[in-house]
Amino acid sequence: MKRSALIIINPSAGKEDAGSYEDLIREELKDKYTNLVVKYTRGEGDATKFARQASEYNFDLVVSLGGDGTLNETVNGLASFKTPPMLGIIPLGTVNMYARVLNIPINTEKAIKLLNSDYYQEIDVGLANDKYFTNIVAVGPPAKAIYDVDIEDKTKLGFLAYVIAVGKEIIEDDVFPVKLKMDEITWEGEISIIVIGLLDSLAGLKTIASDGDISDWIMHIVAIKHLNISELMGMTAALTFGTISESDNIKYFKSKTLKLSTLDNSQFESNIDGDKGPKLPLEIKVLPKHLKVISKE
Repeated sequence: MKRSALIIINPSAGKEDAGSYEDLIREELKDKYTNLVVKYTRGEGDATKFARQASEYNFDLVVSLGGDGTLNETVNGLASFKTPPMLGIIPLGTVNMYARVLNIPINTEKAIKLLNSDYYQEIDVGLANDKYFTNIVAVGPPAKAIYDVDIEDKTKLGFLAYVIAVGKEIIEDDVFPVKLKMDEITWEGEISIIVIGLLDSLAGLKTIASDGDISDWIMHIVAIKHLNISELMGMTAALTFGTISESDNIKYFKSKTLKLSTLDNSQFESNIDGDKGPKLPLEIKVLPKHLKVISKE
């Protein structure tokens, strides 16, 4: 039976040496996939376009080789289809947050070998207006600072580039008024940043002590009122031990749907899985067990 796989490579990932893994991937997959196509991204939206084309032609596997941004684009090319191809992930980015959640090896050679595994997990996918995501949506000055970090700084400084960018916003500690309309309640207040996640952790820190997983059909909504140095010190323990519901500076909610808007009609841009997303207002929902992703048992 003829099987087809598409490999999407972001050449700027992995300190700009992602393309050096093409031969290794071809060698690993040649016995299982008789039709193997490799495409390199050259600009924004390419990964989405390539993944969508693979779905239209009923490919069996689409592999994202790059960082969280490349993965997000790939997911946006797959998620609009009822039965999209299996998704494989080779993490070569700065953070690789979702790969870590799925226990996909950060070591590139090990991640490539995993592509032949028959084990997969079904994951929830979020939809914010017309943009899909697998991890988080964030809104606020610190969130904007993250996607404003340029490729050159990420290549040179790695994760430190994000720390520097967010650190500048923490010093400012600007707030804005929001309205959150959820399944059962509505909340209004002033915040510095809001993070909506499909997981019960943010960058590896527990937001609440729970058994949440990648397919529980729930959004975890964290609204932080002030993000300054003094408040940050107090929040560190709460985030580490999953006790944010006890923090006066943090509002925590769970919901399957969310309408997020500002009370002063300002149009903040969102950060979706680390990249620029749509402006507010946002309507967000969860698509349960929407994609199949190759992962470790």
